[in-house]
Amino acid sequence: MSVFKKIAFVFVLTHVVFNLSVGQTNGTKSVVDSLNELLQKEKNTNVHWRLLLERAVQRPASNYEQAVMEATSVLDHYREENDEEGTTDAYIALGNIHNQQKDYKKALHYDSLALALAEKANFAKGKVLAYRNLGRESVAAGNILEAKTNYEKALELELTFNDKDSDLERLLSYYNQLGITNRILGKFEASATYLNEGIRLAEKNGRDRALAQLYMNLGNTFSETSRYEEAVTMHLRSVKIKEHLNDSLGLGQSFTNLSIVFRAAKEFDKAIAYLRKSQQINSAFKNHKGSGLNAANLAVIYIEKKELDSVPVFFEQAIANFSRASDNRGLALAFHNYGKFLFDMNRLDTAEIMMEKALALRKKAGSDTEISTTLANLGQLEMSRGNFAKAEHYLLDAQHRIDTTKTTRALSDLYTYLSELYRHQKNYEKAFAYLKKVLMLEKNSFTENERVALLKAESKYELEKRDLELALEREKQRDHQFRLFLIGVLIAMALIAIISVLWIRRKQVKERHQSQLQQLTQTHRIATAQALRKVEEEERKKIANKLHDEVGALLSIAKLNVDQLEADVFAKDSEAVLKLQTAKKLLGDMGETVRAISHSLVPVALEKYGLKPAILDLINAVNISGKIKVEEVIEGLDRADDWSDEFRFGLYRILQEVLNNIIKHAQATHVLVQLVELERSLTIYVEDNGKGLDMATGANGMGLNLLKRNIEYFNGVIEINGRQNQGTFVLIELPLDTASAH
Repeated sequence: MSVFKKIAFVFVLTHVVFNLSVGQTNGTKSVVDSLNELLQKEKNTNVHWRLLLERAVQRPASNYEQAVMEATSVLDHYREENDEEGTTDAYIALGNIHNQQKDYKKALHYDSLALALAEKANFAKGKVLAYRNLGRESVAAGNILEAKTNYEKALELELTFNDKDSDLERLLSYYNQLGITNRILGKFEASATYLNEGIRLAEKNGRDRALAQLYMNLGNTFSETSRYEEAVTMHLRSVKIKEHLNDSLGLGQSFTNLSIVFRAAKEFDKAIAYLRKSQQINSAFKNHKGSGLNAANLAVIYIEKKELDSVPVFFEQAIANFSRASDNRGLALAFHNYGKFLFDMNRLDTAEIMMEKALALRKKAGSDTEISTTLANLGQLEMSRGNFAKAEHYLLDAQHRIDTTKTTRALSDLYTYLSELYRHQKNYEKAFAYLKKVLMLEKNSFTENERVALLKAESKYELEKRDLELALEREKQRDHQFRLFLIGVLIAMALIAIISVLWIRRKQVKERHQSQLQQLTQTHRIATAQALRKVEEEERKKIANKLHDEVGALLSIAKLNVDQLEADVFAKDSEAVLKLQTAKKLLGDMGETVRAISHSLVPVALEKYGLKPAILDLINAVNISGKIKVEEVIEGLDRADDWSDEFRFGLYRILQEVLNNIIKHAQATHVLVQLVELERSLTIYVEDNGKGLDMATGANGMGLNLLKRNIEYFNGVIEINGRQNQGTFVLIELPLDTASAH
């Protein structure tokens, strides 16, 4: 494999790793703010700790230390409570926080603790999440086989859950991740199987965002097996969904993948065009990581096109964007590949600077595989300068770190460099030993390449065969399902018709019975109420007549006798005269009181002159007191004599009760009374400027309750509204159909 092809492979792998991380978004400020509000209101201690843990996970990367502190406090709490499930969740949260910060070692540490504790406590959900996160960390470390194993375990557990406990989004993500990892490992049929199953689930449940990712990654699998037309079809399906969702960043990712398909098909101009589109989106959204990947891929394309003048510019752009994104892994990769390119251009000093930067970043990340690759390149560089001791130091350090159990291009290159080094040092025994290892690896690599090519061909054949079989099976299933559906529809329609007829008849009978019962109840209620009000009015008249005719007459006779007695017996200005005058005054007051009670029981003006004059008389009586000024506006009521006595008396007493309440409680100096007769209703509006009404307490007084019952009797409605020291208004509406119905 040439240097340029190795660079291309590394950037494709990097883009795959980038795909794996898509969808793991950081908590936004709005989410954290919402959790802050919930935490302030929450009284339940258990829920409080859960919310605190969720807030720690949702905090943005800029609040890393605060997020760690919060999650650690929750972890300590659950440990003290011996809550193993809570402790597991806290470990997983800390793993997520450190992964977001790209501290993969700490993330791996906490997720491993989570898995161990979840297995001990038999906490199935904890195990699923721990396996998922361990798969994520394995990808970050470049251990794709281990990542695949972890995702398989997570999927296996997820499929054992019932619908209540299972999470469709997690399930779709496992199918997606397994499709990606199997593709990287060359297991293309397995990759397509997982991705197709994910697509089936996503289409069935309407999960468009996940469907777009699955289409895109199936396109990547087709691209690996040289099925470029199908790859483009899948990517364009993904693009269509992302356009519908306004997922601009997702579109940028799809455009990048389309560029990889066209580059693999040697259509470099189309590949560059799609990268330019992706770059525009990444620039608009300041997606520096995506911009870094695009610049790196453009460098690879121009290397393959043999147009090398632009390559340094693209590498510089990649380095700048990875730096802005604080993506040390991408930055290390860009430094490494740029250094290798500069070495091939014989610019050794600048190449050394790039490689040293890559080595420092990779040592910080702790991936031995990546460290060994950079060490090997530095060894080759020092060897070209003739610094054999320094070259030997770099190369042996690389050998110590690299996995020698696997046949890889990197291991073959390292052994080649060591053989060449010892040949220069004239240590022919070691040089020959390493040369034998190189030949053995080349032999294994040749066999491996043949196997991969065969696997690709077999996978392509199996995929095509499986697609045809699935299409045929789907067609048969559709025919069978349509026949069953047609039969089911006919049966269902017949059952629905029968049930509908029975249900409608039963409903009609029930409604008829209920209507009759309600009508009977209403008639009885009205009759009873009318009888009670009739008796009440008759009793009022009797009492008023007795007070007026008998008690009033007796009081008048008594007053006449006292007057006569004063004239005949007592001397003027005597003390007896004063006592007698006091008695006369009391008798006069008693007479006025009896007269007032009599008129309140049965308003004389209402009986003699009608409703409108009686109301004016009532308002005038209040005005005469001089304490309250009542202003009236009356529209209509000219045909009130046609209304029933019950309605007229009821209306009069409703207004009387409202004015009495104002006089007793409102401390008002001005009252506005409006009575408006409409076509079908009568509106009474009374407003005062008094101290207002406390709606919490005063709205349920005895007087107001009596007023409300009187209004309800006539099927009327009342609205009362009052504010402290801002007066009160009362709005009453009475339907006029009750004026003749009662």
